[in-house]
Amino acid sequence: MSGEARMAAAAVSAAVELVAPKMALVEEEIQAHMRSRFGPIDEAGQYLSETAGKRLRPLLVLLSAALAGYEGPDDVLLGAVFETVHTASLVHDDIVDEAVVRRGRAAANRVFGNSFAVLFGDFLYIRSVNMALRTKNMRLLEILAEATERMIEGELLGDRLRGRADVTREQHLEIVERKTAALFSGACRVGAIIADAPPAVEDGLARFGLGLGMAFQLVDDLLDIVGNEATVGKPVASDLREGRLTLPWIDLLRCGSAEDRGAVLQVLKDGGFEKVSFRRLRSALEKNGCLEGTRVLAEEHAAAAIAALDGLPDGPHRDALRRLPDALLVRRR
Repeated sequence: MSGEARMAAAAVSAAVELVAPKMALVEEEIQAHMRSRFGPIDEAGQYLSETAGKRLRPLLVLLSAALAGYEGPDDVLLGAVFETVHTASLVHDDIVDEAVVRRGRAAANRVFGNSFAVLFGDFLYIRSVNMALRTKNMRLLEILAEATERMIEGELLGDRLRGRADVTREQHLEIVERKTAALFSGACRVGAIIADAPPAVEDGLARFGLGLGMAFQLVDDLLDIVGNEATVGKPVASDLREGRLTLPWIDLLRCGSAEDRGAVLQVLKDGGFEKVSFRRLRSALEKNGCLEGTRVLAEEHAAAAIAALDGLPDGPHRDALRRLPDALLVRRR
């Protein structure tokens, strides 16, 4: 691990440590709501629990709420709510993508079948709503519903554009904003809402989450190409194999040679690299500055996230949020 990566990992660890007691409670809440008296649901919930992700969305809820001065229990509940919504989206994503692997293990649809996975994802969505109802706060429910709606809209747009070579940068960035950044933004916003924070604080935190989510997903697009398969937990270039043109590929179709464009189109057609070398396409991405272009845009969104914190209450929680964008830029998984 490079020195830069170590510093980034330390920044994330420090942020988690700052809210460690509540993060432990969030984990308990998530585990409790993954359980069911119905055996098949319980089995699937336990399987997903064993491959837990970064828990970034709960972390954002907790840090934002603490920054805004909140001291009650609803930040724990809402952290679990946003993570459950995220998990539901991953279950449905893997079905649509016909994914084989998720986080280094067989995807839920491969283990339990597509029909069951669809219903289980639905179950997680409705369970998250039931969890949020415990707050008895309609504003929170509106934010959750809006973020979830935008996320599903992004999924639908992405599915409509799957396999097409005419996807634009603007269309892809709209998908990124809806699928990923909207939920990040909502997670930060609810932290301010439960604290009855002033509108300026709520707006600043929401904009921070939006910028962070954009940067996070653009780095994901890069890791799909340059990441280590064992570290990322899925095959390299999965996006292109599955017919999804992310920003580097869109830019290569726009800026590359006729041979480069033909090679990308061949992979889109075949759904794999049987006729085209991935190494050859990665070289074309590097030569045409497509990877660097995506990296620069991710850095711009990270900078916007940091700038959104200006003027918000000073203290360790704002400092922790301020360090997250740069840390996520150099992540390896």
